[in-house]
Amino acid sequence: MRRNKTMKQKTHALRFTLHEQGLTILELVLVLGIFALFSGVAAVQLANFQHGTVLEGASKDIVSALRLAHDKAMLGEDGDSNGQGDPWGIRFANSTTDTYASFFGAAYNINNVKETMYLSSPLAFSAPTEGNNTDVIFTKLSGTTTPATITIGDNDQTKTVTVDASGRISSN
Repeated sequence: MRRNKTMKQKTHALRFTLHEQGLTILELVLVLGIFALFSGVAAVQLANFQHGTVLEGASKDIVSALRLAHDKAMLGEDGDSNGQGDPWGIRFANSTTDTYASFFGAAYNINNVKETMYLSSPLAFSAPTEGNNTDVIFTKLSGTTTPATITIGDNDQTKTVTVDASGRISSN
């Protein structure tokens, strides 16, 4: 009889231990809710990071295009093969598809465009304003220009690229 009692106690203890190790539905729902909350926050942070990366990349592309035009002008690179060298510039066009185009010559001429780049959606120019253009033309050999400010972004974030009279290009 003593053996039966000991066996019953072990069986009861075993059942009690197994029951305490399981999860209740409430605990499972609570853990899943916390996981969903953290996942949502992480997804928003990832989207903001990706958006900021696109804006940063577009800003760097614009700075790079401006620096290339500046360098070509300072070197007196010849755009039309007449052997005289040319000023070089970038036209920023705020229209239905915001673009910036690399060109040679003292003034913008569609026939002198070497390359046209498009801003990726949802980015747009806010300077120049809607329907307007800004031309940044670097003088041959000196690299000087008329100061200009180009602003790109969307509703949440913006980046500003500035070009001063000496041809220095910076971005914030």
